[in-house]
Amino acid sequence: MQTRLVAIAAVVECIAGLALVLLPDRIIALLLGAEPHVQSEMIGRVAGVALFALGAACAGAAADTGGAAQAWTVAAITFYNLGAGMLLLLYAFGGEARGVVVWAIGALHLAFAAALASQAVRRHAHG
Repeated sequence: MQTRLVAIAAVVECIAGLALVLLPDRIIALLLGAEPHVQSEMIGRVAGVALFALGAACAGAAADTGGAAQAWTVAAITFYNLGAGMLLLLYAFGGEARGVVVWAIGALHLAFAAALASQAVRRHAHG
């Protein structure tokens, strides 16, 4: 199950990364409900490259079943999803984000972090 979650993360993060690199203004507007500025478009593109790199790492880790690369990548993608979910929901809760998808994307990040963490704990418990 954990390998499947990491493979899903690889696809999702690569798609999200490419979307931010190619269409940062549209993604920012959709997610945050704000008109992006030149600076936020560049930050969006840099974040997109980082997400694509994280997705690529997940793709490699999905093939490394049980190895150290998978364990560390799972930790990284879990931390990313937990942090991103919390930040998006806090931003939305505070009224700063009014995008049409911010609540759903924030909740999905938290749910994915919980699923990854649950699988990591199960795997660790079973040795």
